[in-house]
Amino acid sequence: MAHHDVIVVGGGPGGSTAAWRLARAGLRPLVLDAAVFPRQKVCAGWVTPEALADVEVDPEKYPLTIQAFAACRFEFERARHETRWKTPASYGIVRREFDHYLLERARAAGADVLEGARVTEVTPEADGIRVVTERGVFAAKAVIGAGGHRCPVAQAFGEVSEQEEVVIAQESETRVAADRVASLRDVADAPELYVEPDLKGYGWYFPKEDVLNIGIGVVSGPGADLPRRREALLASLRAAGRLPEDLAIEPFRGHAYVVRRRAPRRLAGDRYCLVGDAAGLARDLSGEGIGPAIRSGILAAEAVEGKLRRSEPLEAYAKVIVRRYGSGEAGWLGRQLSRLPQTCARFMVRAVLRTGAARRHVVFGHIFGMREVSS
Repeated sequence: MAHHDVIVVGGGPGGSTAAWRLARAGLRPLVLDAAVFPRQKVCAGWVTPEALADVEVDPEKYPLTIQAFAACRFEFERARHETRWKTPASYGIVRREFDHYLLERARAAGADVLEGARVTEVTPEADGIRVVTERGVFAAKAVIGAGGHRCPVAQAFGEVSEQEEVVIAQESETRVAADRVASLRDVADAPELYVEPDLKGYGWYFPKEDVLNIGIGVVSGPGADLPRRREALLASLRAAGRLPEDLAIEPFRGHAYVVRRRAPRRLAGDRYCLVGDAAGLARDLSGEGIGPAIRSGILAAEAVEGKLRRSEPLEAYAKVIVRRYGSGEAGWLGRQLSRLPQTCARFMVRAVLRTGAARRHVVFGHIFGMREVSS
């Protein structure tokens, strides 16, 4: 059985960032992931300036697909609203590229990485954690769960409830020929979010360089009917000229994530931390999760280093996450909507979006993951 200082289950942005920081601190982390990178990852793919700063990536020097945007649009009940910033509010990236880039950087920093290693069991032992995979058994003093909402670390220790609120989504990501990019430039110059009429889901239209990402998400349960919502979104995009009839797009692929609203998971214990989607940190309305995954990965790395070198309790990590992302109750917009009948909820959304530019900046900043947004 191989021994490491820390095992990180999941090689996405949260896990690779945690491993990178741990390796730079002189510890020996092991990253385990069931996939082989570069992997196909279903995700709209936007990342904030704050998140890029956290992973020390200069967008001007990043060598792969990246597009800055300083505008976004939001549509509800056919009313369309736009806001613009003086500087980029976020960046469009391709997750297949971005995730591989971060994982390889963690490897270069000294992290051990084992791909194609699906974790089948995570158990505590007298002096640490034992992780069983299809490619071997590993042990460490602590484990970081970064394997998405079905993360085996979360399943083992996170007290996962059947009452969790799960968002199911589908998306299509398509490389578009240069001539088609040029023809779409007038209508595809900014990302767009579309709130579903029943307020249970959202669609998106996200252009980035020569890539077009289109998707739809909805809270699972009665009335979800994701295929119907997807077809309605596509029809709307075609009618608006954003998706020409003769433009063939890639097949839709599905994914899911948890929102920490109804039954938040236990984020940390004596020997583990949960980060990113494993902790349910995606934002309520848009599902933006790269920034929270990266930041929680950094915080988990700091907590684990404190435990291994100074015997500091890992439970303190959970308190830091709650201070930053809340205790798991509905977010700002969700709290307001949950108190109102559906008709009043719709009125409130319309009222917020029709208010002044400064207020809309706050709303759009919340949606797109900005903690502070200025006009």
